[in-house]
Amino acid sequence: MRKEAEDVLYASCPSQMRVILLDARATGLSEKDRGKGPLRRQRERVTMSDVKVTSALITGTTSGLGRALLDHYAGSGVKVISVNRRHLAELEAQYPSARFEMVDVRSAEAVGRLVRDLAASGQLPEVFILNAGINRVDNDEWFELSDYSEVVDTNLFGVLNFVGPLTRLPASPVERHVIAISSMVNYAGNPYGLGYYTSKKALTASFEVWSKMYAGTDIVFQQVMLGPVHTAIYTMAEHLPAWMGRIKDLFSASPSAAARAISRFALTRKKKLFYPAPALPLFGAMRLGQGLVPGFFQGRKTLDGKVRRTGPSR
Repeated sequence: MRKEAEDVLYASCPSQMRVILLDARATGLSEKDRGKGPLRRQRERVTMSDVKVTSALITGTTSGLGRALLDHYAGSGVKVISVNRRHLAELEAQYPSARFEMVDVRSAEAVGRLVRDLAASGQLPEVFILNAGINRVDNDEWFELSDYSEVVDTNLFGVLNFVGPLTRLPASPVERHVIAISSMVNYAGNPYGLGYYTSKKALTASFEVWSKMYAGTDIVFQQVMLGPVHTAIYTMAEHLPAWMGRIKDLFSASPSAAARAISRFALTRKKKLFYPAPALPLFGAMRLGQGLVPGFFQGRKTLDGKVRRTGPSR
């Protein structure tokens, strides 16, 4: 009779609750736990360490780290919702199990509609990896506001636009991890890519606040402090001294290795992941150099070596 009752309950439950019941049957509940009753068991929050991740939303999967995350999660049997600005037939054909949504993350209205639709249909994923990001040389010979705004709109607001509607949803018995891909440039910014530097600083500050504000709740705010990874977002290698390029390559990780590290991080409630960890002292040394060595990586010359401006005549 008990099994028949559980079968009826299983059939009537949302998909997330079915995971809980299947997990309970597979591992076997003690008599004490069974005495709680199925409805009480449903109300108890399930953490990522209790069940395998079954669904993940990833932004910016057309290349680089996002593509590696898509490959890793889809290859692991996770239901992936891939969010990009445009459709790529080749990409979508390569991952037939994934769901592809064409949404511009810079649009609060479009992102809000996507989150609400997923919640209404019971398909809200357990993990959100908000990876979409761009980099531009926006502060070289002069400050280019249009390029700066494009970077900030994508890197910062492309993340915040998800946080707003997610925090408006009712509390859930299942944890949802919201992971922002920030950067170690927080500690030693590139003066020529000001939009990238300031957007990541603001992103990190926001997630530090939310990780404390929502501690112990069903929303887990996390961020990845990403160091050098072999992706196209590092756009200025040809402008920098050769020795800086060699050092960066020495400390760089592959996108696939970064994706695996992020997926492991998503199973925890830790606030920050520094990856690759060996690169952190490098950024610390650069920050020290910017503070102590006059003119070191401070943008006093343009990328092509010209003196920025002459001083007033005396």
